[in-house]
Amino acid sequence: MMRLRLYLLIGFVSFLAHYSNAQEKKAPAPTQNEDLLDVLIKGLKLHTHPTPSRKKKIDFSVMPVSTTGVAEGNKVLVSSINIAFTMGGRDSTFLSSIFLLPYTNFYRNIGVGTKQNLWTPNNNWNIPGEFRISSLAQYTYGLGGNTPVSNKVQLDYKNVRIYLTGNRKLVRHFFAGIGFNFDRYYKITESGSSTTPSAFEKYGIGTGPTSLSSGVTFNILHDSRKNSINPNHGFYYTLIYRINPTFMKNLNQWTSLYADVRKYISLPSDKRKILAFWGMYWGAYGSVPYFNLPGTELEFGGRSGRGYAQGRFRGKQMLYAESEYRFDISANKLFGGVLFANAESFTEPTTNRFQTIAPAAGFGARIKFNSKSDTNLTLDFGFGKNSFGFYIGLGEFF
Repeated sequence: MMRLRLYLLIGFVSFLAHYSNAQEKKAPAPTQNEDLLDVLIKGLKLHTHPTPSRKKKIDFSVMPVSTTGVAEGNKVLVSSINIAFTMGGRDSTFLSSIFLLPYTNFYRNIGVGTKQNLWTPNNNWNIPGEFRISSLAQYTYGLGGNTPVSNKVQLDYKNVRIYLTGNRKLVRHFFAGIGFNFDRYYKITESGSSTTPSAFEKYGIGTGPTSLSSGVTFNILHDSRKNSINPNHGFYYTLIYRINPTFMKNLNQWTSLYADVRKYISLPSDKRKILAFWGMYWGAYGSVPYFNLPGTELEFGGRSGRGYAQGRFRGKQMLYAESEYRFDISANKLFGGVLFANAESFTEPTTNRFQTIAPAAGFGARIKFNSKSDTNLTLDFGFGKNSFGFYIGLGEFF
């Protein structure tokens, strides 16, 4: 299956590269950006009629088939739909986006989810959120950053997630708000453990047939990115403090702190060249259910740790850093590429200290999928310790 995907990818990119070279030989450098739809229209010699301009326009990007690197290949997105639009004036209001993500591997995993990042007129309110209903199979290896592969246990469960936050602008790009986070895991079973009890059973909190977490978040946000799908510049940071009290039907009270910082630097060049940096701290305190512990690709957005499977590392506290170099290859911005490196560390259950680092690195290709919303088709390869991930999707990872 992996070889077939790789051959299809190579063939697809080769076709586009051949088309791009042919176009450059026939005509001078284009004066406007092109995307994949423009390529297909020209390649198939289709005739289109210009559409009348509208004050508020919604741009759709649809991927019929894409993949994610989660659960060691156990999840396949059968469709990735991105909707981008502006609620107010384009000069005064940031681009809003909604991702619809139905997925299945035609075996154990099936579900549907949405992720949103909405901006009301004049950026007076920012409303991020996530909704998910799923039936999943996921591997877990226990706690800490030094867990061996032999600890692997498969967890099968059903999940309902509702995350919604409202951030009110206080001054310029600075916001504060409150949110609601709800997670329900049920019909939880495990299999494949080589030890008894397994690392999952030893933890003992939220490891039964059901696990529920319901909490309130208090948020601080700074965001100067005009387009979160593909930032060209800007600075982003958020601080989220989550409280899960017993009166909200939690078995035990617990709290978490999530800090996320991202910076984008546009380098002077005739072509687009960007340095992107991402740093994150995520800590959970008290009697935290197993499924709510910090872990690889388990943060809001699920984009950390390219090169490792979702949930490969997990612990009470997590440190994460990533940097990426993004660059255009063709003058019409149709083709681009990225180079990236990341590292993550988790506290050990016995010492509660950060003792090991799990590094990863990789490269990827970018194809302009929708020039109106600046949405890229992303094709990435990530390599970690005894691990490999192949990712296809819409929009930059961070």
